[in-house]
Amino acid sequence: MIRRALVSDIPEIIEIENSSFAVPWPDFLFKAHLNNPGFVVYEQDKVLAYAIVASSEDKRKAHLQSIAVHKEYLRQGIASKMLEWCIDLVKLYGFNKMMLEVRESNVGAQLFYSNNGFLVEEKIDSYYIDENAIVMGREF
Repeated sequence: MIRRALVSDIPEIIEIENSSFAVPWPDFLFKAHLNNPGFVVYEQDKVLAYAIVASSEDKRKAHLQSIAVHKEYLRQGIASKMLEWCIDLVKLYGFNKMMLEVRESNVGAQLFYSNNGFLVEEKIDSYYIDENAIVMGREF
């Protein structure tokens, strides 16, 4: 089941975050997003995944800020369900495009997004502390 994130989900989200990313977000950033209708979790007795999507500076574009699946539940279609849910949400809010950044070295994530209709738009040097980012977008 996909539902809005709650403050009680934060410890499980942090566990997913820490095992998914070399430079994880601190817990206060997740807490800051709790009122965002685009901060959702995928739950089956426990939180298995989360996603955060928000508006960008250009109000016609949504920004997928983060998405991750618990390492024990990878490759089961959960990320695809979460991404599709986020796309449906931003369409409902009237956005016509979703943008995201992915590490240049994360070829698997780039392939995942490409398989879901995202195209490479640009590269941003030193976007991350230790690496460049590839910006990808999908128009609706």
